[in-house]
Amino acid sequence: MYQNGWQRIYFNDKNNLFEDRNGFNVPSDVPNPFLGLQTLLRGASEVDLIHPITGEPQRYKLMEYQFGDYVLKYATADLDVDGEIFTCVWRKTEPFPRMNEANQLMPETEAGQYPHSYGVYHSVPGMKAFIERYENVSFAHLWAEYDAFLNEKFGRLCIPLLPGREKKQVLAAFEVYGSEPIGDFVTLYTLCDGNDTDAWLDQIDEEGYAYAHIGGNLLMNLSEILNEVEHAGRSVKSQYPIESIPAGYVKNNEMLSSKIPIHHDGGGNFIAIDLDPDAEGQYGQIVEVDHEYSERVVLASSLKEYVTILYYFVKELGIIDNGEDFEGENPLSFYIRRK
Repeated sequence: MYQNGWQRIYFNDKNNLFEDRNGFNVPSDVPNPFLGLQTLLRGASEVDLIHPITGEPQRYKLMEYQFGDYVLKYATADLDVDGEIFTCVWRKTEPFPRMNEANQLMPETEAGQYPHSYGVYHSVPGMKAFIERYENVSFAHLWAEYDAFLNEKFGRLCIPLLPGREKKQVLAAFEVYGSEPIGDFVTLYTLCDGNDTDAWLDQIDEEGYAYAHIGGNLLMNLSEILNEVEHAGRSVKSQYPIESIPAGYVKNNEMLSSKIPIHHDGGGNFIAIDLDPDAEGQYGQIVEVDHEYSERVVLASSLKEYVTILYYFVKELGIIDNGEDFEGENPLSFYIRRK
């Protein structure tokens, strides 16, 4: 069975995924999502495919691996069929994106580190010039242009922003840490108080998808941010070593230690502003924090740069996540170089 390029492989026992069953046999060096021996291209996410028996939409866990010049995608779920649990596996193979190395790849510095000018997205064509275009534009102007573009592109599917807060309320997030306020963050939350979460939930319930301002997902409300900063207790050092990507940018500390989140996925993962970077990092850098992985990926050197990157992806490449699916052939996170 095939669906939108996905090949379905249906097994009783996931541990025997690559044994010769139903005419499907794969060489031993091909990534097996159940063995955990290969490095994921990005953190696990989800995708909707059909239930092989009922034909109804089913949520599957999505994992992606590089294999030579290809990306192998696996969608897996344990499904109940008349009281028995079967593991259903779909697979899809796509060419790995290749850029014009002479013109579009940023040179790496020593130890595989990248410059701050768009960091882990360094192999995405056209991004450097787009960021430079907004270097001398105020954050308020950039945000207004970005918001207007999203509303024009997605119309009623674009989730509205709530009215901004008073400056002293916004500054409270920095006072908890005794840290210097970041002007662009203060500007952002005096202009708006994040996306309207109720409108998001209503839109998802009615249409199945919606578009908001953090790569298509919700910008957190200030009350949510202050709750995480004041009460989450994220200052304890991690029990395992944090892997900073690039190396030397993020300290070996736990989750939201000295960080102000601007987005969460509802599952304990955040995108946050780092107020205590490591030696190579920059105050105010934007970090992806995943509670299931030791990686801390620096997405941008500042809030303004991050918003510019999000704007670039949706405007120039038509790529944006929306919580349920995405526009473009790959989600935004696919373009992050994690290693």
